[in-house]
Amino acid sequence: MRESAEQTGPAAVLVTGASSGIGRATATEMARRGWHVLVGFRSGRDRAEAVACSLEREFGVRARPVAIALDEPAAAVASLDAALALADASTGPVRCLINNAGINDRTPAHQIEFDRAAQVFAVDALSPIALASAFARRLVEQRLPGTIVNITSVHETIPITGGVLYCSAKAALGMATKVMALEFAAYGIRVNAVAPGETATPMNGMPEGADVHAAHRPAIPLGRPGHPGEIAAVAAFLAGPDSSYLTGASLTVDGGLVLTAAEENARAATRSHTRKEPRP
Repeated sequence: MRESAEQTGPAAVLVTGASSGIGRATATEMARRGWHVLVGFRSGRDRAEAVACSLEREFGVRARPVAIALDEPAAAVASLDAALALADASTGPVRCLINNAGINDRTPAHQIEFDRAAQVFAVDALSPIALASAFARRLVEQRLPGTIVNITSVHETIPITGGVLYCSAKAALGMATKVMALEFAAYGIRVNAVAPGETATPMNGMPEGADVHAAHRPAIPLGRPGHPGEIAAVAAFLAGPDSSYLTGASLTVDGGLVLTAAEENARAATRSHTRKEPRP
């Protein structure tokens, strides 16, 4: 289904962090659905160019690499403005922003350093929020509807040891998604989030193309990590017209991981109760 062509005419999407992992899979899925793609990258220009060439060759769309580093929100917005100007000339209007780029962190809460905290919050929360704000402002000025999809994490709601910075930043982006959805709805702009669980990406220590079925994860009900394409499919759904009545939502895509929070405690309680049962 070529959503952009059938629903709104040719349109483009900007995916940040699209040179690998979930971002690359999302750029591919959007191209498969007929969107022109701006392949956002921080430092991997060669990889981004290769992704763009691959999308053009395989799907017949127009694709361009664009440098967008998120370390400084003001610089990220300047890069966005330049990318949107490029799109107007080469791919057509950008009608969707997918904030995918992020960094992981496992600094213990009692060892936080300010510079690292500032970096994590800039990349994982402040810059995505700033990009969404600037993108929505441009849509409003042009009187165009559009969509914004933020890739957060199950850790926007579920804590993890060593995740004080990462979890807090993702929680901030998750709440910003809801606030922006509320404010932007009047302008025809929908804002939603995807909250992945463990996904087989280089950021999580797994190489591109890893066989997720070979990775045993007994704590996940489906028994394995997610494939980047499985996250991308949900992001593309939120970006396109099939989710036209959905805004302010955060869709958890985690193989059932968050369902298991009480399971180990329940097993421990059962074992304890069994040990205390009087013998007949």
